[in-house]
Amino acid sequence: MKIKSSLRRTATLLAGAVVGLTGVVAIATPASAHDATLKGSTVCSTDGKNLVTWTIKNDFGTPATLNKLVIPANGTKPVDENGHELTEGYVVPAAKSWKEWGTVVFTQKIDSGTEATLSFRASWAKDGFTEKSDDTETVKLVQGCTDTETTCEASKTEFNHTFALVDGKWKAVVTLDEKSKLCQEEPVTLVSYFAPRPNDNNGDNWPQYQYDSQTDTITDQKRSITLEVAAPDCNTQVDLFFGAKIINPMEKDGARYGNTKLGSDTGLGSRSKGPQGWYNGGTKACTTPAVTTVPNCIGEQAINLTNTGELGKYAVDFTVKYGETTKIVNVAPGKSESLIIPAGAGDVTVSADGLETKTYSWSRPEDCAPPAVTIQNDCTDVSVVIDNPKDVTPVTAKVTYGEETKTVTVKADSEEKVTFKLTEVKFATVAFEGLNLEPLKVAVKDIECGPTETASPSTTPVASDEPSLPVTGAAAGSIAGIAVLLLGGGMAMFFIARRRKTKFTA
Repeated sequence: MKIKSSLRRTATLLAGAVVGLTGVVAIATPASAHDATLKGSTVCSTDGKNLVTWTIKNDFGTPATLNKLVIPANGTKPVDENGHELTEGYVVPAAKSWKEWGTVVFTQKIDSGTEATLSFRASWAKDGFTEKSDDTETVKLVQGCTDTETTCEASKTEFNHTFALVDGKWKAVVTLDEKSKLCQEEPVTLVSYFAPRPNDNNGDNWPQYQYDSQTDTITDQKRSITLEVAAPDCNTQVDLFFGAKIINPMEKDGARYGNTKLGSDTGLGSRSKGPQGWYNGGTKACTTPAVTTVPNCIGEQAINLTNTGELGKYAVDFTVKYGETTKIVNVAPGKSESLIIPAGAGDVTVSADGLETKTYSWSRPEDCAPPAVTIQNDCTDVSVVIDNPKDVTPVTAKVTYGEETKTVTVKADSEEKVTFKLTEVKFATVAFEGLNLEPLKVAVKDIECGPTETASPSTTPVASDEPSLPVTGAAAGSIAGIAVLLLGGGMAMFFIARRRKTKFTA
C-alpha cells in the first residue's frame, strides 16, 4: 500500500511538472515567436547633413502594423524606397520564409544634433488575437559633415518661351524645361515703354517711360507662367527679361536689361529658347500736339500750341511760318505755348511731328464793334459817312448811289465821307469787304427844296423911243435914305452954330 501511494504521489508531481512546463512554454511563445527588428546607420550626405538609414524587418508570416511612432524631429520625414513617408499605421510586409523576412528601408536627412532616435510598436493580428512588440534604435550622428555637392549653376537651367502681339497686347509664356531643376526661384518680367522713335538705329531713342508691366515667378512647382501687357498707341519698346527690377525711365546713358532679355545670344537670357524677347516700333510719335487760333479785333492771331493728353510724353517742336518769318516753338510734355502773330502778317502755317500741317487765316471775330453808317443830304448833294470804332482793323467800304460806286478805306477810330450829286434815287448801299455783314441800305432824307431861281434883269440901259421910267426898287430907297441922313446932318450943324453964337454975345 505504501509503495502504491508513493508511486501515485510521484506520478502526480511529474504530471504537475509537465503541465507547469507546458504552461510556461505556452505563455512565453508569443514573445519569442513574433518580432520586428529595427536597425539604424548614418553617413555624411553630399550637402553636409547626416543621411540616416532605418531598416525595419518583420519575421512573422503576417504583416506588421507600426504605431506609437517617435521620429527624429530635427530632419526630414523618413521615406521608403517608393517615396512613402513613415507614418502611424504604416504596414511592414510579412516574411516570405524564415530566411526572407519582410523588410522596409527608410532614409532621413538629419540637419543637426549628436544622435537620432526612432521607436515604434509593431502589432500582428491573427485568429482573433493581437500580438505586439516594441522596438527602439538610437544612432550616433557623424559630426563635421561638409557640403561636397557641386554649386548649382543657374546658367545651366533651361527654359522655353513665346513672345508675340496677341489681340492688341504683348503676351509671353515662359516654361521651365522638363529636364531642368531650379537653383532658386526665377522671376520674369514683361514691360512696355513709351519711345520717342520707332527704332534705335540712330542711337537716340531715349528716354523711354514705362507704360505697363507684369512680373511672375517660376518655381520647381510652378514651372510655367503667362505674362501680358498693353503697349501705347504710338512708338513703343517692349522687353521680356529675367528679373523683377524695372528700369524707369530708361535713359540714354542709364541701365539696360542687356542679355537678361529672353532669347539673347549670351548671358542669362540665352537659357530660354524662343524668339527674341523684345520689340521696338510704332507708327507715330508719343506726343499729342494740337493747335488752336484766337484772332482779335485789331488783326492779330494768337496761335496756341499744346502738348497734353495721355500720349504727351515728349517735347514737341512746332514750326510756325508767316510771311518771311519762320519760328520753332518747343513745347514740353503736358505744357502749352502761345505765339502772337502781328496784324497784317497774312496766313500762318503750323507743322509738327505727329500733326497734320495746317494754314490759318485771320478772320474778324463776330463780337468786334461794327462800323456805323449815316447819311447827310441837301437839295444838291448826298453824303454817306462811315465811322469805324477804335480797337478794330481798318475797313474798306464800297458805297453805291444810283449807278455810281465809290470805295473808301476807313482807319480805326476815324470816319470818312463819300459824296454824290442828288438824284431821284431814294437810298444808298454800303458793302464792307472782308466783314461778315450784309450790305447796308441807308435812305436819303426827304427835304423841301424851293423852285429853281432865275437870273436878275440886266441894268444896262437899253435904247428906246419911250421915256425912261424912274428907277425904283432898291436903288430909289437907297437914295431916299441918303437924303434923310444929309438933312439930319444939316439941322444938327445949324443948332450947334446957333448955340456958339449966343454964348459969344453974352
